[in-house]
Amino acid sequence: MKKVIVAHPGKQHSFQLATALAKAGMLDKYVTTVYLKPRSLTSILLKFAKGDLRKKISTRRCEFLKDNDVQIFNELGVIITLFLNRLPFHKFSEYWNLFIESSFYKKLMKYVLKRAPDAIVIYNGYAKKHLDMLSGMHIVKIMDVSIAQRDYLREVLQHEIDETGITQIKKDHFSYWNETMISNDREGCNNIDYFLVPSQFVKKSLLAEGIKAWQIKIVPYGVNVNQFIPKPNKNYGGRLKLLYVGSVSYRKGLHRLLNIIAKKSDIDLFIAGGYSASSDLFIKHKDFKNIHFLGFVTRDKLNALYNDCHVFVLPSLCEGMAMVGLEAMAAGLPIICTKNTGVNDAVVDGVNGYVYDYNDEVALLQYINIFKKDRNKISRMAVEARITALQYSWEHYHERVAKAIEECINEKIV
Repeated sequence: MKKVIVAHPGKQHSFQLATALAKAGMLDKYVTTVYLKPRSLTSILLKFAKGDLRKKISTRRCEFLKDNDVQIFNELGVIITLFLNRLPFHKFSEYWNLFIESSFYKKLMKYVLKRAPDAIVIYNGYAKKHLDMLSGMHIVKIMDVSIAQRDYLREVLQHEIDETGITQIKKDHFSYWNETMISNDREGCNNIDYFLVPSQFVKKSLLAEGIKAWQIKIVPYGVNVNQFIPKPNKNYGGRLKLLYVGSVSYRKGLHRLLNIIAKKSDIDLFIAGGYSASSDLFIKHKDFKNIHFLGFVTRDKLNALYNDCHVFVLPSLCEGMAMVGLEAMAAGLPIICTKNTGVNDAVVDGVNGYVYDYNDEVALLQYINIFKKDRNKISRMAVEARITALQYSWEHYHERVAKAIEECINEKIV
């Protein structure tokens, strides 16, 4: 049986990948930074944490994995990162995070050399600059790419800056213009054998970097279809309620959505995501009676929020595959999203939602108006959205990703 190490300095969907390999009998170790198990710093922090922080920490454990399946590196450094991310010093916190990631991956490579698995799955980050430590080893190197490549993202964001004049975009995401980081990304890609990507958008970004099509395997992410479920006998009358879930930032394209809703006093927009009180987006729109900043909403409350609204809107400039989109569809919400969200791969125009170019506000307004005028269309598309989401369950993901990784190992051996 093939053995694989899965390593992620954060979390994202890595628990699901580790679970998939454990189910298939292929997991050697899951390596991470912050994990809730006995005698860990995380377990000590949990005793003192309160509110949303306590809920976040509580999610740093995978029920399917045994404690001895998990190896922890750089726990303290990442705990510090969690606190730094709550402060307004974005540039410092991003540099700190990159430093911690680099240290994590350096320790990881030494650990991998000792265990000598058949393959290692890493995620986009500073792993790339340390991959040469595995040179000469018969270890298949797989990167699970959760978002489009840095070069590609920079082009998208720069185009938005040129079109809108919003220079804050570059300030918020300076790393996409950092030549050292871009160079590390390019060089690191040369050390990777295969790439797992969740969407056509991410695949397109890799192809633009010169990665061969045969190296790329598309495995879309999943959704807990038992946690996110439609409300029976839902009322689609009254004011149209749009929902956005994600951070309040320009990269998420929220400025374009807010431009529209600020002029549509008969439509409500609910924004579930963390924001800074000093953010221009918040300051400019906080006094509009139809725009509701809810702040960060914990996952245990999300399904109720999805069910309280009619249509989900995702105006992002760039994503990998926005799982909130799948969650919304599982809860029975038609979705309006851009072609750069990844989840657009699951959308069939006019059936379960609509897809538009991220900078086409005319199209976005058109689709919003369609739902505003035809509430029966919402109810019909809600059923189709749920049917679509059932094809993207985590169980389906487990089967697909385990098969894809086994194919990578077998192809490399041949």
